[in-house]
Amino acid sequence: MGMISKIIGLVLVAGGAAIMVFGMEGDPTLQFVWFFIGILMVSMGLTLITGGKKQVEQEPPPPTVTEIHCDNPECDFKEIRQFESGDYVLKPLDAKCPKCSSKMTIEGVYVVKEEKPEDQIVI
Repeated sequence: MGMISKIIGLVLVAGGAAIMVFGMEGDPTLQFVWFFIGILMVSMGLTLITGGKKQVEQEPPPPTVTEIHCDNPECDFKEIRQFESGDYVLKPLDAKCPKCSSKMTIEGVYVVKEEKPEDQIVI
C-alpha cells in the first residue's frame, strides 16, 4: 500500500469522525444511521492506513535428523541422516546394515537445536 492509500485512509477516518459527531443532532433514527455510516468510514480508513504492513519473515523449521541403529545386538553400527517424510521411531527399514547385513530400525527422530550467538554465555 502506498502513500495515496494512507492519505485516503486519513480522509476516511476524519470524515467518519465528523459524521459521527455532527450526525448526533435531530431524529434518533437518523442519529443511528449517521453513527453507523461514521463507524463504517472510520473502520475502512483504519484498514487502509494499517493495510500495508510487511509481514514478519518466518524462520525455516529447525533441521530434523533420524537416528538409525542395527538390530543385531553384537553390532554397534549407528547412522544419523536427514529426516525423511514417513520416518517414525521403531520403524523397521528395508536397508541392511553395512557392517553385518542385519536389518535396521529407526531409534530416534530429533530436532537439532541451533544456539544463537546471543544465547551463548561468555565467561
